[in-house]
Amino acid sequence: MTSNNIWQLIQSMSPQEKRFFRRDYALYDKEKELPLYLALFDSINKQEAYDEAELLRQLKPRLKADNISYTKNYLYEQLCQALLRQNQSQEQDAEIFGQLQLIRVFRKKGLYKQALKIWQKAIVQARALELFGLIFQLKEEYRKLQLYHNPKIKNPELQNEYNNNILYSSEFTHLIKLQELHFSALIIRRKAHFNLCREDKEKVHAILQEPIMQEEPRTNSFLIRHYYRMTKATLLYVLNDSSAYAFAYQNVSAWQANVQHVSYDQDNYIEVLYIFYYSAVLAKDTSRIEEVMNHPVNQKVNTESNYAYVETIKYLALNRLYNRSGNYEKVSQVLAYIKTRLPHWSRHINAELARTLYLSVGVANFALDQFEDAFYYIKQSILLFNDKTREEQYSFAYLFLLLVCYEKGEPYLFEVQYKSSYSYFYRNKMPLPFEKSTIQAVAKAFHCKRQKDKKVILQALLDTLQASQNDPVQQQVFNFFNVPRWLESKTKDIPYKDLVYLQVNAENV
Repeated sequence: MTSNNIWQLIQSMSPQEKRFFRRDYALYDKEKELPLYLALFDSINKQEAYDEAELLRQLKPRLKADNISYTKNYLYEQLCQALLRQNQSQEQDAEIFGQLQLIRVFRKKGLYKQALKIWQKAIVQARALELFGLIFQLKEEYRKLQLYHNPKIKNPELQNEYNNNILYSSEFTHLIKLQELHFSALIIRRKAHFNLCREDKEKVHAILQEPIMQEEPRTNSFLIRHYYRMTKATLLYVLNDSSAYAFAYQNVSAWQANVQHVSYDQDNYIEVLYIFYYSAVLAKDTSRIEEVMNHPVNQKVNTESNYAYVETIKYLALNRLYNRSGNYEKVSQVLAYIKTRLPHWSRHINAELARTLYLSVGVANFALDQFEDAFYYIKQSILLFNDKTREEQYSFAYLFLLLVCYEKGEPYLFEVQYKSSYSYFYRNKMPLPFEKSTIQAVAKAFHCKRQKDKKVILQALLDTLQASQNDPVQQQVFNFFNVPRWLESKTKDIPYKDLVYLQVNAENV
């Protein structure tokens, strides 16, 4: 264990967890001196960054170089045990596992009726959540209880209790297979949301051709249906197929109608929301975004880290929705909230979601003519591209920064960014035709002295992009921001947000 690990663990603990550790878990004589490991906990808890020299100074003479390593390790072990004990009462599978252990203890003591009563409660909970590992262990305990200690039970009664499953063993292999296929789909989606390499595209088509993927399984199992829909939605999405949306919406609706599964399996639910949002954008159907993102069941996601994911996805979706609909008053409200919550969310969400959020905030600021903030947030997103995934976001960020610098109108800044964008596209990969055209035309227009000449260049670029609008890569990149619409606003001398408002209202007439 490194020194930084214990600092990170303590900083990650909620106020309730820290209070439980200090007040309820750590037992010591209150009349005597505070144990050294608790004094160390208090000192580390107050540090904004881990500083071992300061700890030694504060806790001198009890803490010294030859015992600090042991004290840190002991404190770390105590924190882990306290977290496990506290979370046992909050995690349903931990509660069921505790019941399983109690059944074994009671059975060995000969308290068969008491063990059976606990079993009947535990098996209902385990089956409802489809916790198959625990179900198998509970059934083994039932077999031992009944066959060895209850000879009077009738065979039909025994068989009924034993086999009363949501999922039967013949279907269990289907669940395992679907879980494996979904994981493969998830890995492909994380690498790139579109523009798949040949190997990944072949793998996607191979998975979709699997017999188990041909139609939704007829089963009582919530999880089998979930993994089928999620795999289908994810794979169709990465193929740029808008039919992904039907599977994603069907799945999120099923989850939101099942509070128990949302409360228990929060991580899977986060991915359900994520793929719903992206498939809705792909299908250009934003009609259900507010309904899904504001659903009351989302409040059941109660861990600090998971709720940060839910909130991030929610405000990504709402930001996109209000920008698309030209409701810039709501865009301003969403941006204000995101900026207050971003430092907190950033401590919990992964790099992929964080950079997507920065891009979204940058685009919204651009639409509101807040170009300084737009530049800052897009730059922040670029700093998070260190895991070689979502290259289309990286490409968009370099293109979009050129537009931001064009609007800022600062020659030195534009030249620096132009060289940076040019270097990215020509050093890391050959630019696609629409990327090359955009870079060249925006640079040429920026250096024109006459407004009339700028409009001619930008109109030519707009015509070029409209001619290639069916290119799937171009479509996805411009899903982040409608570059052709921005070009139109420049050629017509209309502020971008005003043009969006006019066009959206014309479409709704």
